[in-house]
Amino acid sequence: MSINNKNLQVPNKLLKVFVAGIFPSFSRYWKLFINLSDLSVLRILEYERLEKHNITGKILDYGGGEHSGYQSLINNRSNDYIYESVNIDESTNPTYIINESSQIPVSDEQYEHVLSLNTLEHIYDICFALKEIYRVLKPTGEIVFTVPFIFRVHGHPNDYLRGTASWWSKILNQIGFNSVEIEALNWGPFTTAATMLGMRGPFKRIRLHGNLIADILYVAYRYPNLKTYSEVQDSSICNAPLAYFITARKEG
Repeated sequence: MSINNKNLQVPNKLLKVFVAGIFPSFSRYWKLFINLSDLSVLRILEYERLEKHNITGKILDYGGGEHSGYQSLINNRSNDYIYESVNIDESTNPTYIINESSQIPVSDEQYEHVLSLNTLEHIYDICFALKEIYRVLKPTGEIVFTVPFIFRVHGHPNDYLRGTASWWSKILNQIGFNSVEIEALNWGPFTTAATMLGMRGPFKRIRLHGNLIADILYVAYRYPNLKTYSEVQDSSICNAPLAYFITARKEG
């Protein structure tokens, strides 16, 4: 379901970045949304994808903390599981409190995984942040992160960035990461449009379910018999995702 961009060099042309994804279905709808909580559609899709990813060893949650609501999704109960976190927000009870321009206060090559959910869009000097993450990862360690794309501005305290798949692939490669894999977190165009507008007005939950179901029917009509996709980033299938789920590895 994911495409490795490491060797996708296209002579004399722009680098083609491929984005993978999974189509909406009634089975996913029933599992994810029938008992809809207060979580946003974006968070629900993030947590669905995160739960499937194998995260082991000592991890750093960049932008998380003990009060984050997703630890149960990443704790695979392996014997070597150690959770640490870094944040500018004391209320999340992180292991380390920093400001946006601070170094991560640990020595080099400490973590098998660095996780970051909806954080990197809030960092102005993104190259500095990615270099710090690269520094604290062990050789062959993996960064796993989500970033919004078609999503309204949400300062915490500021909101700076909406990178395309090509932008994230290029910046990660420049930092030194390889094996970049990008997935679109998306349900469909009706839900994306409603989410972007913030679902204002009455009967919010009923309208949201209507959009979720409309996207299932729309995708089934337009892409019959397909359940997953892997396309160039500007394909109509994946050119307007709510967010990206991105992984990359530090060179060993």
